[in-house]
Amino acid sequence: MNRLRLFVAVLALGVSGGLAHAQMTAQDARTEGEAIGTGVRDTTNGTILANGAEANVPTFAGTTFPTLDYVDDPTGLTTAGEAARYQQDYKTVVDPYRKVVDPATIDLSSASAIEKDPDTYLGPGVGPGGATGTCNPLPPGGGGATTYLESCNEGSQPFDETRTCRAPLVIQTQGTRYWEYQCSTGFIKYQTSGPYCDIIQPDLDGGSCRLIDRERIGETCLQWGGRDGRWCTEPGDPVYRETWSCPNQLSIAGGIERNTISVVSETVDQTQCQATTGGATCSQQSEVCTAPNETRVINGLSVTRPCWEWERTFQCQGVAPANDCSALEARAECTFDHDECLSTDANGLCNVYDRWFKCTTTPSGPPPPPAYVCAGDLYCIDGECTSVSREASTEFKDAMVAMNVMGELRDGFNPNELKIFSGENLKCTKKIFGLSNCCSGKGVPLLTPWLCNSQDRDVDKKDDAGLCHYVGTYCSDKILGVCVTRKQSYCCYGSKLVRILNEQGKAQLGMQWGTPKTPDCEGFLIAQFQQLDLSRMDFSEVYAEFVDAAKLPDEIEMSLQIQKKIETYYNNGVN
Repeated sequence: MNRLRLFVAVLALGVSGGLAHAQMTAQDARTEGEAIGTGVRDTTNGTILANGAEANVPTFAGTTFPTLDYVDDPTGLTTAGEAARYQQDYKTVVDPYRKVVDPATIDLSSASAIEKDPDTYLGPGVGPGGATGTCNPLPPGGGGATTYLESCNEGSQPFDETRTCRAPLVIQTQGTRYWEYQCSTGFIKYQTSGPYCDIIQPDLDGGSCRLIDRERIGETCLQWGGRDGRWCTEPGDPVYRETWSCPNQLSIAGGIERNTISVVSETVDQTQCQATTGGATCSQQSEVCTAPNETRVINGLSVTRPCWEWERTFQCQGVAPANDCSALEARAECTFDHDECLSTDANGLCNVYDRWFKCTTTPSGPPPPPAYVCAGDLYCIDGECTSVSREASTEFKDAMVAMNVMGELRDGFNPNELKIFSGENLKCTKKIFGLSNCCSGKGVPLLTPWLCNSQDRDVDKKDDAGLCHYVGTYCSDKILGVCVTRKQSYCCYGSKLVRILNEQGKAQLGMQWGTPKTPDCEGFLIAQFQQLDLSRMDFSEVYAEFVDAAKLPDEIEMSLQIQKKIETYYNNGVN
């Protein structure tokens, strides 16, 4: 449109100026043309960028057109199109006398000269690939680090499990068992009372025997000397009978077993089972004898019983401390952010926490090259190049956002509720301290997708794409007053742009997101949207996508490519 206005202005100037302008130098013509172009640009910019200019956009400020009726009447649109088709008389004109250009007459000397020595014509440091000029950087076209929240749990975990223990039979006895030996201390003329004590003394001492009785026999030793002279110290010494008690039977003969041991009590030891069922509510399911019909010796007494030990099986319920945050705490890219209580006990104390960590993903691959919107363009005539002064747009990003907002507005309008930019509530499920986690967090794959339903997988996909706003977490199932399953609640939208509009728009208007269990994902009424100040919103998250879609190739580079293609075409035509 600007080029068309410039062409009309130049044409009018040429007609009114008459022959006077025919005498202008090339430099004068260039200067005057640039002045006309600058004036047209300034006039146009003032009109487009002025306050209230958006009212001139059809349908933006409520202007209606009859053709808008076709939006809700596709059949009528088809009928009208068919009618117009036969009312227009279309023809194709081919001019057999059109001018044919001889490639040999095309003078490419200027272009060749610029290509061989660009510094002379374009200025130092500016090659054929383009000019630097005054440039404003655009947002990066993708890449960059992403921050997201990931959670773990700490607190109490209910359990319902099978436990086993052993209960042995314990028998208590009373009494003693020993072997009794007698010996005499000297020679007796007519008889002896057992072996001589000095002969068996080593056996008595080595067997931990103890002397329990020493009785004098009324006779005396009548002979001294004998074996080593130890029978009598002197003839006439007294003779004694000694009684010894030994815990074990000796190798010498003559011992008598004395046994007074008896069973005084027998009980089943409950110690192990009490430890096994402690801290839980347990019911015994079964009892099996694991040591039947054995004879055991207890303190020297042989005891036989039908069962010496039982294995008991219990079904137990209760709660126990649990924590699965160690892996998340060990990740260098994650730092603790905050706690959220999921459930409380009878005393009002929190028994399960969601612990949230803020994690950052590192971009992979090299960073994208920088992109710019530049004010300096060049055009060359007859070997002379001139820089076109054109202001670089500092509102390019905002313009991109505005264009996309208009597109979303068209697609996101709900005529039944007269609302725009509404979303849907989606939830994912996580078992507390369990393997099933269908809330993976942004950018993290689901570890157990086979345990997740379709909505869980839908949330994961849309959240990874940046379409969802996290509302909160709530406990969806409890056992023994302890949360065992929780759900994460999201408001998900059709695009990142709509999500950002809802997040920052609701903040401007003081609108709430509801509760995690019943979130409010509705968009805006028309009157509410008109109150929003888009200039205060941060759309940097989506700039890159808009810029990538709007990037244009370098003008000079493209011109050179076109020039080369034309030259190749004509050369091939000549050949």
